[in-house]
Amino acid sequence: MAPSPSRVAEAFRPIGLERLDAGAALRDRVDVKYIVPLEAFAALAERLVATHAALEIDGRRAFAYRSTYFDTPELAAFRDHIQQRRRRYKCRSREYRDSGAFAFEVKLKGRRGRTVKHRMEHDGHELSDAAISFLRECLDRAYGFAPDGALRAALAVSYNRVTLAAPALGERLTCDFDLRFQGPAGASGRLEPGMAIVESKSVRGNALADRALRELGQRPQPECSKYCLGVALTRAVPGNPMRPLLRRHFLAGAVAG
Repeated sequence: MAPSPSRVAEAFRPIGLERLDAGAALRDRVDVKYIVPLEAFAALAERLVATHAALEIDGRRAFAYRSTYFDTPELAAFRDHIQQRRRRYKCRSREYRDSGAFAFEVKLKGRRGRTVKHRMEHDGHELSDAAISFLRECLDRAYGFAPDGALRAALAVSYNRVTLAAPALGERLTCDFDLRFQGPAGASGRLEPGMAIVESKSVRGNALADRALRELGQRPQPECSKYCLGVALTRAVPGNPMRPLLRRHFLAGAVAG
């Protein structure tokens, strides 16, 4: 049995959040995503232990998150993403469950497929007036338009995360496991046990982790958006382009609560 990502992270030297944000915050970056067996993540970690450090806060190296994504009743943001529209966004509240802190985040698509993330302090999973104003400002500044209609909670996602980073190289890597989805109408699902979503974040999209993963036989999954996968898994989506990926790696109706 492969070791859990939490155990794998113990082999790395620690890095604190302040140092991580100073050297590898990567608010403007290229994201490359993979769905890999835990064995592959352990093999990847062996190749990165000399260059990377593991995020550690209060003695912890694995952290629990819960995100609530917001969209229109017609799922305009979801549809813009699966149609690969150039000007698209996602917005969510994020709860750092170990500390009880919250943030509201807006992720935009920049030039050449880059991801640009903006965030503000937030309180809870409700969409506040301040969060709506922040979203409007981000969209107006980047795209010159406002959200298309009223927004409401569209999906809750919970998972555990290990973060590895090489600040000297401007590279960051997250490993999300025990991933679970909950739709607003009660439908649910999860990532298959023994699998993880690994996301490499770097300035150019060809980090050490990307090269190592290719050597290990792992290939990027461009359609691997947690939000889009969760919506496609918990709702009846006509012409669902994510069906092959969902069949391979996800289980519907496997989560109660």
